[in-house]
Amino acid sequence: MTSPAMDPNRFSLPEYRNHLLERRLIRRRDQAGCTDAEIEQVMRAQRLTRLPALYRDFLKVMGKSPYPLMTGTDWSLHDLLEIKDAAQELLREDGADPAILEDALVMAMHQGYIVLYIPQAELAPDDPEVWLYEEQGQPRRQWPSFRRFLLSIAEAREKEIAVYKNLAATGRSRNRSTAAHTSPKPPRPSRRSSR
Repeated sequence: MTSPAMDPNRFSLPEYRNHLLERRLIRRRDQAGCTDAEIEQVMRAQRLTRLPALYRDFLKVMGKSPYPLMTGTDWSLHDLLEIKDAAQELLREDGADPAILEDALVMAMHQGYIVLYIPQAELAPDDPEVWLYEEQGQPRRQWPSFRRFLLSIAEAREKEIAVYKNLAATGRSRNRSTAAHTSPKPPRPSRRSSR
């Protein structure tokens, strides 16, 4: 799914954004990056003194408004300022140890029951592993690197658009679709509100 110019193990965030734009997976006007001051706000809210370099680059390029990637998932700048406490509350309510997120960067929460995070964020490499915690499950490494995570959500977005195009071509409505979701798991009803 990657373009010839984009090495899946070495691409930069501007290259990734351009790849998404070229494939019409996002629109330029929907994307906004964070300022240095906003990135500092994220670090304070997450109680961290350092972010992995590639994730910091992501925030600068498209972190303020990363949608429509992972629709239904809270992971924009606004969300990052509150998400760590919400994720720890989920673990506490689930009988899991919320301390596993204490030194983590909580980068996304999907439908109030899935948490995506980078453990030991201050010590993590530039392109860190991305972990997943699902309600009533065990924490697990979901992607071996942040780049692989980004490629997986681009691929999911591409599939989602293809399904919508097929539905439009056949005259069926989106509401009746079984469209592939851009999230790590299909959504299910939850007691928490989400985007």
